[in-house]
Amino acid sequence: MIDLQLHTTDSDGTWPWRKVADACVELKLTAFAITDHDTMCRRTEVLEYAKKYNVQAIPGIELSTAENGHTVHLLGYFLNGPLSKLEGRLDFLRQGRLDRNKLIITRLRSIGIDVTEEEVLAIAGNKVVGRPHIARLLLSKGVVSNMQDAFDKYLIPGGKAYFPKEELPLREGIDLLHEAGAVTSVAHPGLLRCTALELETSLREWRSWGLDGVEGIYPSYSPEQVGFFSRMQAKYGFLITGGSDFHGENKPHIKIGTGTGRLNVPDALLEPLYQRRDEVAAAANRN
Repeated sequence: MIDLQLHTTDSDGTWPWRKVADACVELKLTAFAITDHDTMCRRTEVLEYAKKYNVQAIPGIELSTAENGHTVHLLGYFLNGPLSKLEGRLDFLRQGRLDRNKLIITRLRSIGIDVTEEEVLAIAGNKVVGRPHIARLLLSKGVVSNMQDAFDKYLIPGGKAYFPKEELPLREGIDLLHEAGAVTSVAHPGLLRCTALELETSLREWRSWGLDGVEGIYPSYSPEQVGFFSRMQAKYGFLITGGSDFHGENKPHIKIGTGTGRLNVPDALLEPLYQRRDEVAAAANRN
């Protein structure tokens, strides 16, 4: 069993990366990937961890992109090429998050909720700051009863303090990750708000742009959705990836490896992923 989507305190999770990695080893996962949002700050440490403990620990990232009015989260695995261009665009995304946070804080204060940017930064621990940190602050102050309540009332589209964040065009994200030697996969495409026909049309186009894979195994998917992505694999040549989307206490119902209890991402997905890794890395290092 493997888990190819895990988040830590380096973005919007509540467990430090080492605690997540140690838990994966304790659970005897065959392989795991840490994929924090818009940061690859632990890439070297994850590789050193993999070598020291002789485990398949994969450095990764979840990149904020958009296409046709939809937010599309793009996973990148391995990052075995030149990283400077990608890092420059990550700086842009992180600054966009900081600008949005300021707007959210200002809006919350305008409706009588006493929160400050400094308090949010303290909760985030100086890492990539996002809405979950603001939600946790609202929870700590008793403004909301739980994390989901914070999002529903204030932080999702239609919420009292919602503002969109900066995102890269999906096609640019695919190219950036390939240039950085990363294998690409769209995270939880089954959560996109569209029909199956619309999703297939989008996936076919994204495949023509070079998208390598889709996250076809995910905790909230129905058997029908898993079957749909299996058909997309056969029809368009996608890799299939899968992961729990673990965030620690920010998603307390999601556990590493098993998600809500039934997730099982098979080891058989690894070999095609590694084969594509070698191809992408070779191309990235030739350019």
